[in-house]
Amino acid sequence: MAKKAKQLTKKERKAQQQAAGQEHHHHHNHQHIHCIACGRHMEPTEFNGALASGRVIVCDHGSQFPACAGCVTRARALVAEHDRTGKPVAAAQAWH
Repeated sequence: MAKKAKQLTKKERKAQQQAAGQEHHHHHNHQHIHCIACGRHMEPTEFNGALASGRVIVCDHGSQFPACAGCVTRARALVAEHDRTGKPVAAAQAWH
């Protein structure tokens, strides 16, 4: 009777897949940023330069929240509600 082969853990399988270049999951090697008002995925480069399309809204406590340039008014309202109530920001559901 042969011994049962050792099963790999999830972590070991993932490492093996990545080493073999067979990673099938949506994977980023950078910050994962979403607009708090609309939920759109934003790249870190959107916050750089004179024509930046990303904005950072800062609450009274000093926390920073990302927003699209087109969503700044809605994002500021969400952060103002957060400041007023002390509850977490009611951010939109993230999407890609």
